[in-house]
Amino acid sequence: MKYISTRSNKTDFSAEQVLNYGLAPDGGLFIPKEIPKLSIDQINALKGKNYFDIANFILSPFLLDLFDSKTINKIIHEAYSKFDPEIVSVSNIGDNELLNLFHGPTLAFKDYAMCLLAKIYEYYLKKVDKKLLLIGATSGDTGSAAIQAFKGIDNISIFILHPNNSTSLFQRKQMTTSGANNVFNIALNGNFDDCQNLVKKLFKDKNLNETFSFTAVNSINWFRVLPQSIYYAWSYLNCNIDNFVVPSGNFGNIYSAYLLKSMGFPINKLIVATNENNILHRIISNNDLHLYNVVKTNSPSMDITISSNFERLLAEFLGPDSTKELFQNISNNEHNKKLDSSIHNLLSKNFLSENATSEEVENQIKNTYENYNILLDPHTAVGVVCAEKLNLKKVMCLACAHPVKFQETVQKVLGNNINYNKNIEFLNKEKFEILDNNYEVLGNYIKLNA
Repeated sequence: MKYISTRSNKTDFSAEQVLNYGLAPDGGLFIPKEIPKLSIDQINALKGKNYFDIANFILSPFLLDLFDSKTINKIIHEAYSKFDPEIVSVSNIGDNELLNLFHGPTLAFKDYAMCLLAKIYEYYLKKVDKKLLLIGATSGDTGSAAIQAFKGIDNISIFILHPNNSTSLFQRKQMTTSGANNVFNIALNGNFDDCQNLVKKLFKDKNLNETFSFTAVNSINWFRVLPQSIYYAWSYLNCNIDNFVVPSGNFGNIYSAYLLKSMGFPINKLIVATNENNILHRIISNNDLHLYNVVKTNSPSMDITISSNFERLLAEFLGPDSTKELFQNISNNEHNKKLDSSIHNLLSKNFLSENATSEEVENQIKNTYENYNILLDPHTAVGVVCAEKLNLKKVMCLACAHPVKFQETVQKVLGNNINYNKNIEFLNKEKFEILDNNYEVLGNYIKLNA
């Protein structure tokens, strides 16, 4: 399979190059040159299959350039070996359902892709006898999932940036108490967008890239965003639901559903649910691309201004030249504040959107617990609020994280006498460095520790 950059279709890249680079050399994101197409007969033949079989079917077209079928099967089974036996589950909340994606080691949906990505790299690096330095920015769950998945793996060092004092305490401890020598945590004095911008600068730094082999652990890495398609396929095949409400910050999760739809799965509505940092809602509903400062909310993993994976979608609609112009200018807020009307029509044809306030999130946590005896984390609550505001029925709302990860918000709403059915013990002391939002400072830190 060949890949191109979202900002140029003139150079083809192999799956191995995509795995090694993470980010395209021109600063764009990798996308397949052609999306594999599945027939409805092939899709229907998957009904009744387990999660492993569905994963194998979806991933094989993308991984056969890297591994043989036997190795792909081993990677998939080992990736999910530390999950609960059910891997995913579903809960009813009246007219709609919850797709529970907190059965992995860090109790968040990021585990489903990150554990698989770690195994892909582990098998690949053994095969080619190479060392890699993984870089990632996180608003909370990506970092903890990456650290849990990659800690202790030979030939890998992992550097994770998170915005200082902007994650939940639980999220931070999941990152900073790994006790692994190959893990380096950086608390940046800035917001998530600052973290993400520094990561992108690292990939463009020729001097550092000549010294170290960098690759991305964020969903800017194609092989991080791809595996998230699997649980949408499982949901469609096992629950006969084709409408999904997805709490959205960096757009990677819902893009994975769109990818599955592009491959031929008969997915119907894709609903983008945002908090007060609602650029995705504004652009889908009103063609409004204005940037505003990040607002701190009780759903911190979605406190994002510029959604990186949105570039993958717009590349399909705009083409590479216009995509390059938009995303080169957006970081300086010098971009056009509206898309061409024909492009916006395509966007609104494929997606619905809504947003929720922190107050609405708290009310939803309370109401769902009182009505269904189900605890929601605040990000999941954003999705449920948006489903109700749009008056949606028979949709699958993604439950992105377990509520134990956001105890401050849950306890504020429901009090302290809450029994969580899951927990994680933090056995090691916290270890992280607080750094200023300065590229030179970050570069020096990496040179000293890599």
